[in-house]
This record gives sequence, C-alpha cells and structure tokens, in this order.
Amino acid sequence: MSAPTPAVSKGRLWFNSFIMALAASCGYLIVALMSQHQVLTIVIAMASITLVLTPIFYWTNSRRARMGTPPRRRG
Repeated sequence: MSAPTPAVSKGRLWFNSFIMALAASCGYLIVALMSQHQVLTIVIAMASITLVLTPIFYWTNSRRARMGTPPRRRG
C-alpha cells in the first residue's frame, strides 16, 4: 500500500499552470522569431497564449490532483 499523496495548494497549482503556459508561449516565440514577425505582434500573441492557457492548465492540473493521478512523464 502506498501512502496518500499530500494535497497540493491552489497557489501551487496556479503557479505550475502559469509556468506551463509560459513554456507554450516561449515555443511560439521561437516560431515567431524564425518567421520574422513584428515585436508587438509577438508580445501580444505571447500574452494571449499565456492568458488563455493558464486557466486550462489549472483545470487539468486540479482535476489530476483531485483524482490522485500523477502527471504523465515519459522517459
């Protein structure tokens, strides 16, 4: 039998979700720089990606935390 996993705080879930969304927007940054987009377009797009994906990642992370399933890791 394994010990129950400790509950993750909401602040930690939001922080992890923000970091995941920031990583996604950095992926866009690489593509945008290769495509030579304008700086203002890149900044607006990165902010939009972060704002849209943060609550989505929070929802999936909190759902996983409630279900007790650890995040999937390959390797």
